Amino acid sequence: PLANRDGGFRARLSSAFDESAYRSEAARSNADPIPRPLAISLRVPSIPPRSRQREGYVERLVREIELVARLFDRDRDVVALHFCDGTDAAPQAREIEALMGSLERHFHFAPPSRRDFSIRVEPQALQAGDLAACVALGFQCADIDARAGNLTATLHAVELARQQGMRSACVEWPLAGSQPPAELLDARPDRLAFFLPGHAPDLATLEPLATALAGAGYTDIGLDPRLLPWIDPAGGAQLAGVARAGRCLKPDQDVDLIGIGAGAVSRIRDSVCQNHPDLATWEATLDLAGLPVWRGVTLDTAERRRMAVVGELLGTGGIAIEAFERRHAVAFGEQFAGEMAALEALPAGLCIRT
Repeated sequence: PLANRDGGFRARLSSAFDESAYRSEAARSNADPIPRPLAISLRVPSIPPRSRQREGYVERLVREIELVARLFDRDRDVVALHFCDGTDAAPQAREIEALMGSLERHFHFAPPSRRDFSIRVEPQALQAGDLAACVALGFQCADIDARAGNLTATLHAVELARQQGMRSACVEWPLAGSQPPAELLDARPDRLAFFLPGHAPDLATLEPLATALAGAGYTDIGLDPRLLPWIDPAGGAQLAGVARAGRCLKPDQDVDLIGIGAGAVSRIRDSVCQNHPDLATWEATLDLAGLPVWRGVTLDTAERRRMAVVGELLGTGGIAIEAFERRHAVAFGEQFAGEMAALEALPAGLCIRT
């Protein structure tokens, strides 16, 4: 039932949603009686570190941060930030320092106890002191992208994250069979997600995997709770388990998501939009002091309801149907009749209605 997680709105993304529409949605969001907090996704594509092209990209990122920040009131706290570098290089401390400095100048960060700031790292590229530098810049979570399947490097990265002050070390591991490596479970990453490339998860695979996670002390086992419901995961679905400090921003938390960088996705109030993925176009737009909005859509009522359902399910593991009906003035069984029928067909015990 979650296969169509976005409710089909991506088919309606249109270039008619432009910079003017983005500005309008930001203004409407600021005008809400209780404006939402902010989450920021900062994207760097696969550009070689220490290259002139990379320097130019970072300079334009700083420019985009400044332009976008002007649209949002300063009293709106940034409660979540994710930095994703598309290369397989080690974190570039000087670049990250420049970007974090710009973000902190132009946005208001929530206190550390109320925020979830994470950075993607490639385990094989980590060097001594890399994660300590990230901690000093305000990051609390190392998202270890271990999809290459290098167990030794991954275990070392988890150890480094703990030694160098990260609040949590989270691992994304490629699924091979139904049993994760025993050494990985023994290392107890704070959050462990299994990447299911190119196919939908099946019960024969997921049941023993979930059993192994539970046996290792993981809780909140299910779809990866890091994935806000309006962002496609990178590839297929993920099954995740949480232990110790691995809890993160709940995906049902009502935030405005600001995507910064080429191809970044935003959700501002009732709209979803995407920056130009073409690097040259993204750069040229910023050079003319414009916002690099490529396409977008204003969500209809059914799409907003579907997002709310997915967010609640990811965040809590269930859906409070009566409360949902009161909030959205809708009969749940009628709105989601097809999904409810699909759930009824699942094996006994996988879906319980109380």
